Amino acid sequence: MMNNKYTILKNKIVLYVEDDKELQQNVVEILHNFFDTVLVGSDGDEAYDIYIENQNRIDIMITDINMPNTDGITLCKSIREYDKNLPIVVISAYTDTDYLLDSIDLNIVTYITKPFTTKKVIALLDKFLDYFESNSHIIVGNAIEFNAQSGTLMIGNSNIELTKKETKFFNLLLENSIVTYDMMYEYMWDYDKAPSQDAIKSFIKKFKKKLPADLCKNKQGVGYYLDKNKV
Repeated sequence: MMNNKYTILKNKIVLYVEDDKELQQNVVEILHNFFDTVLVGSDGDEAYDIYIENQNRIDIMITDINMPNTDGITLCKSIREYDKNLPIVVISAYTDTDYLLDSIDLNIVTYITKPFTTKKVIALLDKFLDYFESNSHIIVGNAIEFNAQSGTLMIGNSNIELTKKETKFFNLLLENSIVTYDMMYEYMWDYDKAPSQDAIKSFIKKFKKKLPADLCKNKQGVGYYLDKNKV
């Protein structure tokens, strides 16, 4: 049974990259005890394609170093061109000083050696908890603070609770100069279940009511953005 303190990880999406099929299967089974969604790549090339298709959804990446085609460090470098903050864990069968030094500039959360034992998994989960808790509190402006973990906006002395979908949307607004409709479909609804225009308008109308006037604005035909002059 999962320890209650790890429940906040259930809704996180992890990308796990490992070419050893037997090890991959075993670790995926372990990860599914803590994460509802585990995306799996068998080498750096496949993992990169998965990342590009899901880059607005992936919360964590765990990757082996030594893999065919594209290795783990090269994969990390490619992903860092898109996302400087994605928590990444690098795994290797041995401690290689050159790889360790190469990974320092990649903002790696931690570097662990195989075998991927239960003790190491628990230590890794604790690292993720520390990461998300330390990065969940965001100062948006002089009078606005956002807790991404709890989905709470503090505006002045008022606490405003956001729904899960509103929390995802506000995160997108903070991370991007403009949130396109395609990004909303992919990250909030999934392309397979794209909402109607009326559903989007209804969502935005309710969302804007929770914010200061004109903080969230629309760029006709493109998407939505935060007006930085309002924060």
